[in-house]
Amino acid sequence: MKIVVAAVFAIVLYFVITNKINKTIAAMAGGLVLLFIRVFPDPFEGLEKSLDINTIFFLVGMMIFVRVMETSGIFEYIGIKTVKIAGKNVRSLFFALTFVVAIVSAFIDNVTTILIFVPITFAITDILEIDPVPFIMGEIFASNIGGTMTPIGDPPNILITSAARIPFTEFAKYMVPINLLILALTDFVLIAVGGENFRKEFPVEFIKGLDEKKVVTSKKKFVNSAIFMVVIISLFLLQKQLKLESSIIGLTAGFFGLLFFERHEITPFLEKVEWEVIFFFFGLFIITGAMEHVGIMKDIATMLVKLSSGSMAILSSVIVWASGIVSGFVDNIPFTATMIPVIKGLPSINPNFSNIAPLWYALALGACLGGNLTPVGASANVVGLTLLKKYKDTEITFGKFFRYAIPVVFISLVISNIYSIILLRII
Repeated sequence: MKIVVAAVFAIVLYFVITNKINKTIAAMAGGLVLLFIRVFPDPFEGLEKSLDINTIFFLVGMMIFVRVMETSGIFEYIGIKTVKIAGKNVRSLFFALTFVVAIVSAFIDNVTTILIFVPITFAITDILEIDPVPFIMGEIFASNIGGTMTPIGDPPNILITSAARIPFTEFAKYMVPINLLILALTDFVLIAVGGENFRKEFPVEFIKGLDEKKVVTSKKKFVNSAIFMVVIISLFLLQKQLKLESSIIGLTAGFFGLLFFERHEITPFLEKVEWEVIFFFFGLFIITGAMEHVGIMKDIATMLVKLSSGSMAILSSVIVWASGIVSGFVDNIPFTATMIPVIKGLPSINPNFSNIAPLWYALALGACLGGNLTPVGASANVVGLTLLKKYKDTEITFGKFFRYAIPVVFISLVISNIYSIILLRII
């Protein structure tokens, strides 16, 4: 049965990578095949055990929440305000924009962040008559770095923190400082690559012409939305004390957002939930559950133990670099979903690996930051480059992307590797 399950996983992964079949269809078809051929003695029980309901409900709730908040204009307001505050020269604006993109991406999905900030960036680069590419690349990288900071910033983190039961504040405590350092170094690299683009000054007329009030259609709704966002963020910060699962907070954010702001017509918001992503997770959970059930995950864990020679430092390094490189070419969600049961199974194989807590952070850093390696490494990359092509008729080839990405990802993974080893001593 191991061979059959491994073959199904390999076929699904092939279609996810090549995109010859929609990845959701591939994942659901693979999962259903495994249920039909009774990999689990009781298919329904296997389905029940495989699905991570905490992750599924959290995603649904937060997707609704973001769509509701968008209607208030609060995200556009933040973007314009950033330009006005930092608008002294191109370099300071670049630092400010990437910082805000990272912070926003720590709380909402990266694609939404890119869709908000890229049009603002185009307006700036048009006025200054400079190349928009370094800016867009910086925002793409910043969105993926920012998503690494919190349990809700990127899907791999949602999976990891749900499986390892890591509270919001604990995860953020270890991930925010290191990712702010990585973001700062990334900006310096991009400024060095960007050259002349970052030496221009802003015309005063451009700054004066920006009006953040125009994106606010209702002042009352805007203020209430801001207050509601603060409340939801506070719930995540107090998650450990309140003893609430992420799914409960996510669903609260989504449906109380509808109750307060869109209580009559909710169909448009439910339609904007990315059901394709939700069902992709469904199929993926079934497949990885089957792999764990037949013992494939234990085999992978045993192999990792042999590679590490019983050293936690080597194992942590292997996880950072393997997840970073693989996630640059393969969707980081299936890779993370595959690795979670592997890490969970390590203590049963070797007593040296009894404390696996630091390994969760190594996996999160590698899987999320590795998405910056290629144009298809993360959804934000695809969306940002698509907007460049559509509105600026600028196509970024793999080669041109690598010019920016390789130094950024190399530095990111080196720092992550060192940090993951340090975490072995402090967690």
